[in-house]
Formats: sequence, structure tokens, C-alpha cells
Amino acid sequence: MIDSTTIAINRYAPQGSQEIRLYSNGLDGGSGLTIGQLAIAVSMRSAAVCEAESVIKMNKMSSGSLKLDKASEYIGHLADDSMVEWGVARAYLIDELGIDAEDLPEAVDSYTKRMEAINAIKAKVDELTQVQQTTMIDLQTLVNRRDVAYSTSSNIVRTIGTSMSKDSANFA
Repeated sequence: MIDSTTIAINRYAPQGSQEIRLYSNGLDGGSGLTIGQLAIAVSMRSAAVCEAESVIKMNKMSSGSLKLDKASEYIGHLADDSMVEWGVARAYLIDELGIDAEDLPEAVDSYTKRMEAINAIKAKVDELTQVQQTTMIDLQTLVNRRDVAYSTSSNIVRTIGTSMSKDSANFA
């Protein structure tokens, strides 16, 4: 039994230098924490951290997808010469997508200017797509870490249960 302990979980969780402070008070008035309880606490904390970071990554991906959809919509309008509100679109492309104002023409009243705008948007779309792919890989890694943490916790519980059954059989 362990009275109290502080454990670093940076090996198990994505964020480094975190600690869990664990205390256990038994029903019999004694205090202590078994190694099994400690391992389960570490696994569950690791899973919780992975879950929280996964939500952040999913939100980032949703936001990126919306930006990519809007950029594709603008490319379509420019390509078929149906862009009505270029000023609004240009402001969105500069403010939300981060395209340099110098890369986008003030007006798209000619084929050359429309192609200039399309090329600037396509370059940004390529960049955003790479960010999306990296975020997806990060998300998959977090989900795998979470699954390992849950699996570890489950295996510990199973092992403790098996051990307790064997101990009971030995006493009988």
C-alpha cells in the first residue's frame, strides 16, 4: 500500500510535466493506495487528457473544413465568372484565410485578374489542406493513445480480478 504519492505522467499523457496527486482512504479508516489503483488512475488521467486534446483537434478540423469549402466556392464563382460580391469575398479571403492582400486583385473584371485570384486562393487551399492532414494525423495519434490508456486500465482491472479469484480459491 502507498500512503500518498505524486506521479509524473508525461510518459503516458501528451502534455509533459503533469502530476496527479492521489490519496485513498479505505472504508476501514486506514489509508493507502494499491499499485493497481495507481496504475488505473494514471491510465484514466492519460485517457482524459487525450480526450480533451482530441476535442480541440476536431474543432480545428471543422473550422478548417469550413474555410476550405468557402474557398472552393469562391474559386467556382471566379472560374465561371459569376462572382457578384468580390469585395466581400476578398475581405473574407484576407481576414479569415490569411491570403496576402497583395496577392488578390482589387477587382476581378478580366480573365487575367480572375486567374490571379484563383491561383492565390488555390495556393492557400493547398496550405490549409496540408494543415488539415497534419491535424488528422495528430487526432489519430491522440485517439490511439486514448485507446491504449483505456485498454491498459481494463487489463489492470481484469488482472486484479483474476488475482483476487486465485487468492479466494487458495483460501477455500
